[in-house]
Amino acid sequence: MPMAAKLLYTPLEERDIDELAYALHSEAVYQYIGGMPSRADFDQWLHHSLAGPPSKATGERWISFTVRLTESREVIGRLEANIHNHLAEIAFLYNPRLWGRGYASQGLLWLHGQLREYKDVRSLWATTHPENQRSASLLLRHGYVPAATQGLPVLYSYEGGDHVFTRSVA
Repeated sequence: MPMAAKLLYTPLEERDIDELAYALHSEAVYQYIGGMPSRADFDQWLHHSLAGPPSKATGERWISFTVRLTESREVIGRLEANIHNHLAEIAFLYNPRLWGRGYASQGLLWLHGQLREYKDVRSLWATTHPENQRSASLLLRHGYVPAATQGLPVLYSYEGGDHVFTRSVA
């Protein structure tokens, strides 16, 4: 795997939506996460992320970052975590033109560092479609282990049949 370029992580902002659409609104990105949304649905999803959790979700926090190449400032992806019940559900999306260059690995390490700042977060969780070997391999390389789906904590990203992975924050 080539050495990843320096990346810049900034909190998701309204002005990032068009650039994120250019980078991520792709069949390849959505192959395992519900299928290709319309552009309007893609935008709505990002607006929902910007708004944060509903007011009734006491103690829940959403953090979402835009990932850019430092040198060119090109948007290449997005990282997010939904923090609730002493855990963080993580997700990552990257421009498929740039897959295999180490950016997702670099971003996942960076997100882990950010989540260490949340002292109430005890574990990290991720779910993947059973056929999404690329994401599963990334998670395994970064210390996640498969979790049994019986007795799971509440995971908002879990859909029946998904593979589930967990790791400690440290």
